[in-house]
Amino acid sequence: MPSIESRIAEIARSDIFPSDVGRRTFLGLAAAAGVSISLSSCSIASGSKSGSDGLTRGPMAAHVTTLANEFFVEYTDGAKQAAAALKFDLTAYEEQGNVNTALGQLGTVRASGGKTMFGHNASEAECAAMVKSAAAANIFYACTFTAPPNFTPADSRTWVRFITPSTPEIAYQTAKTLFEKVGGEGTVIHVPGQKGSTPDVQRTAGLKRALKEYPNIKIVTTPDGNWTAQDARKAFENTLPSVDDFVGVFTQNDSEAEGVIAALDARGIKGIQVTGFDGNKKNIEFIADGKQLLTSATTPGLSAGLAAVSLFDAVNGVKLSLPESMLFQGAVLVNAENAADLRKKLYSGPLPFEWERMSRALHPDDWDPQTLLTPIKPQEFFADAPTGDYKLNTAWDGIDQEITQIKKKYADAFQAGPLAAYKSEMV
Repeated sequence: MPSIESRIAEIARSDIFPSDVGRRTFLGLAAAAGVSISLSSCSIASGSKSGSDGLTRGPMAAHVTTLANEFFVEYTDGAKQAAAALKFDLTAYEEQGNVNTALGQLGTVRASGGKTMFGHNASEAECAAMVKSAAAANIFYACTFTAPPNFTPADSRTWVRFITPSTPEIAYQTAKTLFEKVGGEGTVIHVPGQKGSTPDVQRTAGLKRALKEYPNIKIVTTPDGNWTAQDARKAFENTLPSVDDFVGVFTQNDSEAEGVIAALDARGIKGIQVTGFDGNKKNIEFIADGKQLLTSATTPGLSAGLAAVSLFDAVNGVKLSLPESMLFQGAVLVNAENAADLRKKLYSGPLPFEWERMSRALHPDDWDPQTLLTPIKPQEFFADAPTGDYKLNTAWDGIDQEITQIKKKYADAFQAGPLAAYKSEMV
């Protein structure tokens, strides 16, 4: 018999609640998983309290997979910094990649009067379940990095924003840099992330795209590293006996790179080029110290802060256009030349972003995202993904001109912050 979790995920992914029966089925499963959500379709309340400036600051929640992963530690820390700057209460949850647990936390948010939640879903199924449940519970929701193919904020009235790096292009450029560094030949060990997540699929696709240009590179793929240093190290070490010689390791995120570097150090293996993604503090230090070749700094805490600000604005009446609801977050490719500068600018203390200036509720005329945000064209973003029968919402048809206008609007708004000096080279 399928688990409740798998049934929730299946229904959330495939059912857009065209009928009351479908919606009731989903809500029944969610309730069995511990979520108490209303069947009514009343409008979202404005929150529980207002500040002296008249803006609403109700409780907000953030969820991540596990704080055993450095990325999620930094993600949560950034969320807390943004919350402190904007003066709202934030509760942070770990859901261990379990859809039931995540839905239960959403239920807790609703029971406590919360109207906003954001997070980094472990899988596309979890994203679909959280978006659908948030809509049923009248909770504004935002998420980062993972979304099922063709599933966009156009499909939910409470899905405020989806933010992700331009992962396929970043992965392609990362792989090319690695292949060039090793002289265009030799064996490269590939450590995947976690099955069912959008970044894992897209980073592998970027690796394969680059591989077509380097016929003398051989790829050996390990079992999944599951985004953590511990699992990646184990997968890497278990693969080593089957590899005679290798010149590089392409890991699917920085925590995995950390695990691989620890394994190399423990075995006294020198001269291996290691790459990662995300721009974790520790990995930028590895690059500055010569232990890692490259990462891409989207900065986890900044991703979380952008999501939090989006929800703060939403409960205070800021309406986003459709192209603004689905954005690429720019990344700086961190190498030996710029690692020391980025380490100093980003990680000398609390994240040096002016969170209030990101808010259009607080700064309607002079808001600044302090990073490059670019509208995503879902037709291109999901072009290589297996979409099954799920069709892209027709709201995306014929809005290329509006997307172009929003791209310029956000590029013009990005004027300040620690990443401003890298604006022209962001991917």
